Amino acid sequence: MSAVLRRAPLAVPLLLVVLFLAVRTDSFLSGGNIENVLVNAAIVAVPGLAMTFCLAMGEFDLSIGSTVSLAAVVCCTAIIDGHPVLVAMLLALAAGALIGLVNGLVVTKLGVTPFIATLATLVIVRGLSLAYTDGHDRIVSSPGLKYLVGGRPLGIPMPILLAVLATALAWWTVNRTRFGRWVCAVGSNREAARVSGLPVDRIRIAVYVLVGVAGGFWGLLIASQLQKGNGQLGLGFELDAITVVVLGGTALLGGRASIIGTVLGAVLIETIRNGLNLLNTPPAFQRISVGLLLIAALALLGLRRRATSGPVTVPAAVREAAV
Repeated sequence: MSAVLRRAPLAVPLLLVVLFLAVRTDSFLSGGNIENVLVNAAIVAVPGLAMTFCLAMGEFDLSIGSTVSLAAVVCCTAIIDGHPVLVAMLLALAAGALIGLVNGLVVTKLGVTPFIATLATLVIVRGLSLAYTDGHDRIVSSPGLKYLVGGRPLGIPMPILLAVLATALAWWTVNRTRFGRWVCAVGSNREAARVSGLPVDRIRIAVYVLVGVAGGFWGLLIASQLQKGNGQLGLGFELDAITVVVLGGTALLGGRASIIGTVLGAVLIETIRNGLNLLNTPPAFQRISVGLLLIAALALLGLRRRATSGPVTVPAAVREAAV
């Protein structure tokens, strides 16, 4: 039991939240509502899995929310211009990959810190989305695009099926491939990884491209839900993506990735949001709850780090300088 809790620390909090909502509401445990929670969790989990690699590498990407907006705009505009849905989707994913590539090059080749680089990209990409649409919606009516969220192959909602496949692929990559081990190695000690001969810059660029593609795919899912794209989509989504990863137990400073934890983090957040809706809580409290969860997760990580670290030793040179 203790081994399970170490691997999935969110299992108990999630169970407690489910029990609380089951008692306080009449409709939480209905089949339709549970499916709704899982679909929304799946939509957040897919980009969260990509962000897991980024945080395991000791970095993060703040531009993913703006990538959602631009990808949705690109896809919907391409459909309006008469391109096939598949082509429109590929263009959206390519836009996300390009944003990730730019982030990776700015961070590795120009030496800009990830926080500043991706914050700048967030602003630039959001501005491009607003300028391209002139502040207006790109509204479509596309059954093919709608299938991305509304489809039910084998009776399973498409987002849940996609999330299961993405989770399996991410877990396999982290635990069974050199790339997964390299990402964690870079997060543990970048200079040691470089001295060991790992292609550190290429690994970092590849992870940023992965996050960019995931952001583009997130944009496709949102465009599929809403059947539109505009410059305001994705506001605050970067907080969601980072929060589900940190809640899941991935080391914020790098070196460890928890794929299952990220998925459970997405389920926990969407369960809480769903519960707040059922309890008729004002929508603003949904954002507040995510912020509070992020603070709680960071506080717990800090406590765990202090509890497991040994006593602080002061080098002799420092002691002598202090005398």
